[in-house]
Amino acid sequence: MDLTSVFKHNDKIVYREEDEGAFLFDPDTGDLRYMNQSGKETFSMLQGDKDIKQIVENMIGLYPEVEPPQVQSDVENFLKDLEESHFILPVNSR
Repeated sequence: MDLTSVFKHNDKIVYREEDEGAFLFDPDTGDLRYMNQSGKETFSMLQGDKDIKQIVENMIGLYPEVEPPQVQSDVENFLKDLEESHFILPVNSR
């Protein structure tokens, strides 16, 4: 995944925050996804103004006990899954 890629929330998605995480629901497909706390924190940064590298750096700061390569891998895999499921959309221009 290109670390300069920028994403934003898909406006059609319903977001519901819970105590320990959050749910994403796509009313068009019926797809429901649960996100844990770190997923919720990552998702909250997807406003179309931060690239993946900035998000990874932020997450490394939030989770210093996790090795940076693992954080990067986790963020990239999470974003790839959300993009493939159309919960997030790429922003074309930076």
